[in-house]
Amino acid sequence: MSSSPGPAAPAPAPSPADARRLAAARMLVAQMTLAERTAMLHQHSPGVPRLGLAPFVTGTEGVHGVAWKGLATQFPQPVGMAASWDPALMSAAAAVTSVEVRELHAADPRVSLSVWAPVVNTLRHPLWGRTEEAYTEDPLLNAELATGFAHGLRGPGETWRTVPTLKHFLAYSNETDRCVTDSQLSPRVLHEYELPGFVEPVARGVAGSVMLSYNLVNGRPAHITDLLETQLRALLPDPDLLFVVTDAGAPSNLFRAEKVVPDAAEAYAAMLRAGADSFTDHDADPTESIRALTEALERGLIETAHVDRAVVRQLVARARTGELDSLPGFGPDVRDDGTPPTAGSHAVGSHAVGSPAAESHAAPAGAGTATAADATSAPSTRAARRALSREVATRCAVLLAQRAPRALPLPGRRVAVLGEQAHTVLRDWYSGDLHDPVPLAHALADRAHDPQEVRSSRLLERIGLEVVSTGGQPGLPAGAAAGDPVLRGTDSSLRCSRPAADGPAPALPGPAEFEVLDLGEDVLALRETSTGLLVTADDRGQLVAAAERIGGWVVQETFRRTLDGDGTWTLQHTGSGRFVGVEHHTGALVLRSALPSTAARLRPTVHAGIEEQFRAATEGAEAVVLVLGNDPHVHGRETEDRPHARLMAPDRAAAERLAALGEDVPTVLVITSSYPYDLEGLEERVGAVVWSSHAGEAEGEALADLLTGARSFSGRLAQTWPDSSPLPSVLDYDVIGAGATYLYGQGARFPFGHGLALDTPHWSAPEIAADGEHLSVALTLSAPEERRTAGPLHDVVQVYADVPASSFSRRRVQTPATRLLGFATVEVPEAGAREVQLRIPWRRLALYAPDLETWELPDGPVTVRLARSSTRTEARADVQVPAAPCPEPPAGEVIPAHRAERLVGLSYGPATLLTGTELRPRSAAPGTAEFVLPAGTEVVELLTAPRTTGALASRAGTAELIDPEAADPSAAPALPLPHQVAADGARPTGRVRVRLSGPLALRGLRVARP
Repeated sequence: MSSSPGPAAPAPAPSPADARRLAAARMLVAQMTLAERTAMLHQHSPGVPRLGLAPFVTGTEGVHGVAWKGLATQFPQPVGMAASWDPALMSAAAAVTSVEVRELHAADPRVSLSVWAPVVNTLRHPLWGRTEEAYTEDPLLNAELATGFAHGLRGPGETWRTVPTLKHFLAYSNETDRCVTDSQLSPRVLHEYELPGFVEPVARGVAGSVMLSYNLVNGRPAHITDLLETQLRALLPDPDLLFVVTDAGAPSNLFRAEKVVPDAAEAYAAMLRAGADSFTDHDADPTESIRALTEALERGLIETAHVDRAVVRQLVARARTGELDSLPGFGPDVRDDGTPPTAGSHAVGSHAVGSPAAESHAAPAGAGTATAADATSAPSTRAARRALSREVATRCAVLLAQRAPRALPLPGRRVAVLGEQAHTVLRDWYSGDLHDPVPLAHALADRAHDPQEVRSSRLLERIGLEVVSTGGQPGLPAGAAAGDPVLRGTDSSLRCSRPAADGPAPALPGPAEFEVLDLGEDVLALRETSTGLLVTADDRGQLVAAAERIGGWVVQETFRRTLDGDGTWTLQHTGSGRFVGVEHHTGALVLRSALPSTAARLRPTVHAGIEEQFRAATEGAEAVVLVLGNDPHVHGRETEDRPHARLMAPDRAAAERLAALGEDVPTVLVITSSYPYDLEGLEERVGAVVWSSHAGEAEGEALADLLTGARSFSGRLAQTWPDSSPLPSVLDYDVIGAGATYLYGQGARFPFGHGLALDTPHWSAPEIAADGEHLSVALTLSAPEERRTAGPLHDVVQVYADVPASSFSRRRVQTPATRLLGFATVEVPEAGAREVQLRIPWRRLALYAPDLETWELPDGPVTVRLARSSTRTEARADVQVPAAPCPEPPAGEVIPAHRAERLVGLSYGPATLLTGTELRPRSAAPGTAEFVLPAGTEVVELLTAPRTTGALASRAGTAELIDPEAADPSAAPALPLPHQVAADGARPTGRVRVRLSGPLALRGLRVARP
């Protein structure tokens, strides 16, 4: 048994620096008027000039580089960075981001030093639209990578470079109805799966802020969850050391969408009482927030103490960055380097960057990472930052498959590089502007002996469009047209010729031509070829060739195409839902209404087909590289989950052409995407398959390094790539019951931890041993005798445990199919060998026991595997966990409902708005819940509360005990009370099952202990 498998133990008292900040913040708040304090609770805090307190904005986006602030160093998407399995490398990337935030803040103090990163929600489902923003499906890897990234944002010393904000608390990984969906978490899923990514960075002192999530958790909006206080702030020596912010627009959800309270005053009061400190709503307009908080105070819904503590928490977060060091009580007696402070020495804090203090600060320990370099110092030059971005992108690409040994490194000189994504570097919603992005096609041409030998083609169909029907309007039926060609006007508008109108003249001697970016699912974008710009709608709804890329919160550059039987198209603008029609007098193509009858019919004329472009580019090629994937703004992004896990049909067709080239030509399929795919066996028909996330400014250079053998692949999947097995609902958060993720048997095309190399390091002398405190794993790594690639080699050593259910003898339990226990990211020397040793605490084998409200270690045999992936084992050994005393169940005569397990037809719900848990039927049919109790316990009473269902209530609800082994729980007879719990076989525990139906909630069981 064990009391905790989780985080490092928090400090018993605040550090001297934090103690000083807490005291000073409380003194400063005492000097403010109530109106001044209340105003500070909005995301755009006005400050208090009379006290020397400047305005403050709660966050700067920075999940893989500074976003929305212009040019900034951009790293791979988080799901890509995670494939490095290297917390120290991620810390180095985050350090650059934090320094650039500091530089922006120095130029514009409105740039917040609180960074809204990292995203630590788990990748439990491959269809989540925001997969690109998070790291992994594994809770241990998630916690370690999050800690590493947050460590780099925080920086060294007592003055934080920035304040990392963990997103999004809690259990948020769906976009469908995200503001009103309820993430149902059993006690085990909560503690074993969803919490570690938040708990670990907070406990280790590298995260100072948390953002709440849009969804509900066990029936209670996450913005008023009691888990914030019980699971996060309880880790800290003082709860005011954690600054909690709401997500954008979420405060309004409580009374406008979720409707758990009747008005804004009650919503803001509930959030403040639950522990939220800053409200992100209505952008820079604080009117509703201040009005609601003022009314809540007047109505007695909150006290001034609630306002005070929220302001203190904001001030402590700001003080940690040195912002308040010039105010009384905040500044240190000595600087980080031991010398007395000087005027302005802590105003920005950039003095730490590259200083001896920064360079001596210890790198994150991780989960066995063997990277020795300190990751908290950051390069100061643009060239050095570019080099780090390139290194991270190189380390994060994964060689998924290599069926043909000669496919990589790319052979020969004549290489065909195909696909739109070979010719561009895409950004996502949380990207900043890219410094000099280099696409893969350009990078390969730049390093060729003769750039002409690298042939490239975007493989985009080139067409002209003619209007054959203008679309109807009220009082104006659709007009037929004799094939009016679509022209580009001198103002870049798209229009048909109308000689009688005084509109813009045609800009071209003939009709406009367009490249069709077919994004799949009948969605496309059109690029006008003479300008190279995408078609979008201006503020009047006229179509213009004006957009450089697909982007924006609501994408304006895509259209949904409907094909008619005669081959004509209608186009519906996806951003507005309006169909494309033609203005009667001017001939301009415009957005009409959402009625299909208003749509113009367009006839495409193909000027250059994809098939002929493919043949021309590949003829005589000695190798063919096809690059495909997703645009991060389409078919899977914030607000939109993916429709399926397959390649989109146009990409699949392109890949089929590649596969059809046969064995004579080495072929490489490169996928740049925000999420995993089911390749449906395609990997067995091409020479090699490579995956990279959208990798930032150095994407093309990094991929070129890997494809040409200038570097070897070392990335490992941090998320399973699924096979064609059915996936659970994206709303089913029960990873255990749903068989989700590699932990519980999700079908895999490429398993968790998978990744090949062109030069595979040799593993030798593996040892797995057990002692009283740790599991010890050791091995030796060396480079292959003959190298096919240049540059440093890296490898990832992975350790897994397979624990049968029988090894937990006290109670029945479903154990993971396998489970990551530790890992080491290793740089392998070019000559000689590298010894790797991992000491893994036994607590990582523990599972959460809801009946004990603590953690439980296996008491039977455990198989430990030293592996290259979750399915590829190099060595194994059976070990026995040292015996430990079993914790006693929590005292008390009431077993609360939150300890319930194996709910069928029931849901967890809030007993009151802010505290407590109850169980509720999901429908009119009865549901059941199981509890594990010590054998001999007497269940005396079922504690219930009526549920208000209004006119829907046709009968009273019932709560009964039934036989836990009953084959048909709905028909099983009720057991009389009191009921003595029988032992479950030879176990010291037994099970009881409660059947609940009707408008009734179960709050708990009253018991008599044996």
